[in-house]
Amino acid sequence: MGNSKSSNKEGRSSLSNRSEGLSTLGEKLKSSNPKLVERFEAIQGVELTVPRLVQVIEDLLPYPWDDIELFEEAVKLTAEGFYWEAVGVCHDVLHLSPNAYPVYHLLGHVYGAMGNGKEEIEHYRKAVRLKPNYPQIYFDLGTAYWVSGKEKKSLAVLKKTIPMAPDFAVADYWLTFIFDRLGRNRDRYQISENDKVARTQTFAQICGLLGHAFMEYGYHASARQALKRAVRVWPEFAEGYFQLGSLHLKKLRNPKRARKYLEQAEQLYIRQKNFPRAALAHQLYRSKEEVHDKDKAAEEWLKEGLRLQGLGWYQGAVDAYRMAQGLKPDFLDAFYNMGVAYGCMEENDIDALHKAVWVFKKSIDISPEFIHSYTALGASYIKQGELELAMETLNRAIHVDPKDSNVYYYLGIACRMNAQISQAVDYMRQAVALKPDSVPVQFYFGLSLMDLEIYEEASTAFREVVRIKPDFADGHLMLGKLYHEQLSDPTKALPHLKKAEKLFMKLEDYQRVGQIRQLLLRRPIKSDL
Repeated sequence: MGNSKSSNKEGRSSLSNRSEGLSTLGEKLKSSNPKLVERFEAIQGVELTVPRLVQVIEDLLPYPWDDIELFEEAVKLTAEGFYWEAVGVCHDVLHLSPNAYPVYHLLGHVYGAMGNGKEEIEHYRKAVRLKPNYPQIYFDLGTAYWVSGKEKKSLAVLKKTIPMAPDFAVADYWLTFIFDRLGRNRDRYQISENDKVARTQTFAQICGLLGHAFMEYGYHASARQALKRAVRVWPEFAEGYFQLGSLHLKKLRNPKRARKYLEQAEQLYIRQKNFPRAALAHQLYRSKEEVHDKDKAAEEWLKEGLRLQGLGWYQGAVDAYRMAQGLKPDFLDAFYNMGVAYGCMEENDIDALHKAVWVFKKSIDISPEFIHSYTALGASYIKQGELELAMETLNRAIHVDPKDSNVYYYLGIACRMNAQISQAVDYMRQAVALKPDSVPVQFYFGLSLMDLEIYEEASTAFREVVRIKPDFADGHLMLGKLYHEQLSDPTKALPHLKKAEKLFMKLEDYQRVGQIRQLLLRRPIKSDL
């Protein structure tokens, strides 16, 4: 209490800054948890008090501490920039409380501050495993993936938070907190101008990424909030304006506001010498009558769709392909890639596979000689369980290109699912002959051979699998089980089972790890290893 007066003095001097910071919390957060806001207000001041900081962390990540003093010490060292000392204290805490997930969370921050992205990610992942229902940890893990350039993983992690925290205000608060108070590349509360710019840009990009995730889940209001936050903190963020314009045009049906954002994006792209993106922004807000070179514009939209698809933003990719088709109605590449995007959306959209089937049929109508449309259509039918239609389509494909390995591969899968095992083996053998270095082809060839109890040849196929891809866990598992149970060769079985166990541990597939251990317990393998 002795420092309260000085703290208040300093607080008055920066009152405007603190009020501005609080505005980012959102009215919902203020009303739902006023004490948390008070603590955030204190943190926003010049003086950073560790007990208050610990209180905030406790509110966000509650844990039944036996003794919190060591954790407070770790937080203090982190806040002061003594990162290696903080690591040591964190490990002391974990020795007493091995499941204390806030410690792993804090360690992630510490390693991030030291620039060790690998350890940062690993510790966030450990925190998630211990406490999988706290969105704050996922936000930080997503942030770490983004900073390390792993955009697809970042998006996948951030999407997991959305059902837990659909209100963006919570994310906004937490990210502001970590970047302002436990941020990267800080030295004893001092941050260089370059660090500030980099931090701001990263924060804006993460907000933009969240905006994409919200859009894919249909949270258009939250998407708008996230994207507006992105361009507010970084006014030069052209992509943020572009996505805001697309959102207002395609989802919110507000063409006037869409035009405003897209014009801003166009200007920024031109200033940044990103002329293809500038052209796309211009094409988006122009009426169809204004588009003169439609073929060129369609190609640009195709490129945009491929870019978004590569990032895992499938709905955005579909929208881009639709734009391309509107400009060029028989654009084969746009139809085919739209079908691929729909196929990737199947887990999130029950109708996605049906849409994919329609699009692939359309691409076959446009170009009956394009073999990839047939294999993609056949694969879509297999996913739907329409095995007869799949085999009919794929047999048509043989006449189009009898040397395409994918045709025989999918025929083999369809036959195997239809209990036509001999035919499955024949088709897989043809696929292997055409593409011997394909892991999926060799793997399913091995499975089909096992169905027919041709174990020696199956072992050859699985050995090829692990030769081509040594870290393929299922390949080692099947090879180990084959040697262990069918070929009765325990000396060959053990290395593969141990390798599979290690790989599944790394993949965090503990169910498969348990199965391997149960297998070894039921039928122990004697070894001198």
